[in-house]
Amino acid sequence: MAKAFTRIGERRYLSRPWKSAIYPGRGGNGFSLTELLIVLSVGMVAAAMAMMAFENAARSVRLSEAGADYANLLQTARVRAVQDDKYYSVLMTISSTAPPTAFVDIAGTGTYGTGDPRIVFPEGVTNMAFASGPALANLESQFLPPGANSLITINTTTAGPTFGPRGLPCSPTPGAAGSVTCPSTTPTSYITFIQNQENTQWEAITVTPAGRVREWTYDNYGAWSPRN
Repeated sequence: MAKAFTRIGERRYLSRPWKSAIYPGRGGNGFSLTELLIVLSVGMVAAAMAMMAFENAARSVRLSEAGADYANLLQTARVRAVQDDKYYSVLMTISSTAPPTAFVDIAGTGTYGTGDPRIVFPEGVTNMAFASGPALANLESQFLPPGANSLITINTTTAGPTFGPRGLPCSPTPGAAGSVTCPSTTPTSYITFIQNQENTQWEAITVTPAGRVREWTYDNYGAWSPRN
């Protein structure tokens, strides 16, 4: 396109009449307001997606850490039971004003006492009722020994997993004169479900009749996978 000159006095100025025709919304060198708004919108959407991914990852980490802490607490109860030649239960406390906790009931009173080994669950993570656990058959088939008789070993009635002096899981049984025994001769296993209620992810901590403690994660599609 030919260049156009305009005479003003004795000076000549170069004008560009085609500039406004091709870029009507842009003045000088830079971006139009529309372009800036588009870039800003894309950036905000990307930031929101990154924040959601970060929050979901943080929730998953809190759930896995809670599962690991609870599994370690079970191991602590098992070791103390062997050392002290007693049986110890791992119990939960639920409060509307404080995070859930789990502790080894050393004194056997059913309540937390000073010095009891204890963990505090992270924000959003809590233990769930046995009946609410998903894909129970899939989990049982993986952690229990083969055979139909292994299913009857799962204790679903006690307040929490209990270990006897041999380091094996057992079921506390009322005896004479108010006494309680925990015979290890009866094969016993336990399943504890925990969930992050902010993203509904599940984990399970299991104890086999032989005393092996394992952690499991749920894929939300009907299958459990071992973490250890």
